[in-house]
Amino acid sequence: MATGKIQPMKKKFQPNIALFIFLLIVVYVIILGVGYFTKEHISIYEVNTSEISDDSPIYGFILRSEEVVKTSDAGYINYYNAEGTRVGKGDVVYTIDSDGEVSNMLEQLQKTNTTTDTIASMREVISSFQNNLSLAKYSQVSDFKYDVNNVLLEQSRGTLYNDLNKALKSSGKNKDFTKVTAQKSGVISYSVDGYEGITQDDLTAELLDEYGKATRKQIQGKEMTQAGSPVYKLVTNNDWSIIVKLNDDYYNQLKELDFVKVTVEKDDISFNAAVTLYDKDGFHFARLSTSRYMEHYINDRFLKIEFTLKTAAGLKIPNSSILEKDYYVLPANVITKGDEGNGVIKRIIDKNGKATKQFTSLGDSEYLDGKYYVRDSVVSGGDIVLNMETGDDYIVSSKEKLYGVYCVNAGYCEFRPIDIQYQNKEYTIVADSTYGGLAAYDHIVVDPKNLQDDDFID
Repeated sequence: MATGKIQPMKKKFQPNIALFIFLLIVVYVIILGVGYFTKEHISIYEVNTSEISDDSPIYGFILRSEEVVKTSDAGYINYYNAEGTRVGKGDVVYTIDSDGEVSNMLEQLQKTNTTTDTIASMREVISSFQNNLSLAKYSQVSDFKYDVNNVLLEQSRGTLYNDLNKALKSSGKNKDFTKVTAQKSGVISYSVDGYEGITQDDLTAELLDEYGKATRKQIQGKEMTQAGSPVYKLVTNNDWSIIVKLNDDYYNQLKELDFVKVTVEKDDISFNAAVTLYDKDGFHFARLSTSRYMEHYINDRFLKIEFTLKTAAGLKIPNSSILEKDYYVLPANVITKGDEGNGVIKRIIDKNGKATKQFTSLGDSEYLDGKYYVRDSVVSGGDIVLNMETGDDYIVSSKEKLYGVYCVNAGYCEFRPIDIQYQNKEYTIVADSTYGGLAAYDHIVVDPKNLQDDDFID
């Protein structure tokens, strides 16, 4: 019987088209990725109008003409003027009685006299308290209580004492209390901080550094007041000052000024203050004097302020976008107009010594501060151009650096000159009125160090 071996047949190679296409896509994606990550990307910045202010805030100590008034008798104090209002000499400031019954009568009068204006003012106080409340500052709660009471006093508008006398007469009560009047005119305050007696001569650098330690004590209250206790404070002059310690930089800037703009950080109120500089114990100090907003800061002792010295407004650009280019500088009197725009008349001398005149267009020149900045492709050092006013020859020689940026509104790098107004570590403010310069919403290259004029931007 014949036997035979089974021979396996070789399979014919059949390429896997799907796998091939997949690998091709993977390779293509890898090539794109490598190209993306190795290619230098160009960042674009949109120019906007802005303001830079680099003044460092400093703390100042408030000096004003103020007197703390103390009571000569013990008893319950009742006030009749809102804090921050002006009282005249002889006006009733407070009354004092032995048992506090006058306080109860005054509370009833204030409830009876509540008006729509009172409610509206009270809502403002409550809203302000809610918006600014910090659980870490319990003193805000007590300040809120005094603010509410101040609204009631404000709405009474100085009639509360007369209303009390009328109420006593109509009720038939013969209440014995002491009336105390102001010995001077001034603006009244119901808080003290222990710095009331400080003068300019007393101020030291160490005392100015105590801005975080100053505490204000409210002296309004329903408890019995002991004889000799402070009952109110009277500021007798609208003029007040802020004393600040200066570093050398601020001192050198302020010594050239008679007035400086001061901005209070906590509420962004600004005012002009007269500047008086002096030195003490090896430190520079400034006294900043004004007659505005005294009542507004009557309960403050230290204020955090800023000067408006290092401030500029204009077009804001990143520092990295700024280029320096060398240009030949031509005065305006050598520039003339031709069919191709502004240009110069060059005096050309051939090898035979024959002189001819040739108009050359300035092309993409820049005009700034009465001078034309011209590329070296237009003129070269030693070129002779004609002075159009006198007919004399002008020899091109002067070169200057011109600051500018690459504007890419049209898709390619176009040099635009800039006039720098102010610069800090990150940004520059440039003028928005430079001839041929930038405008708001222009697009510029953030880092143009590897680009040239007329390069296209992908």
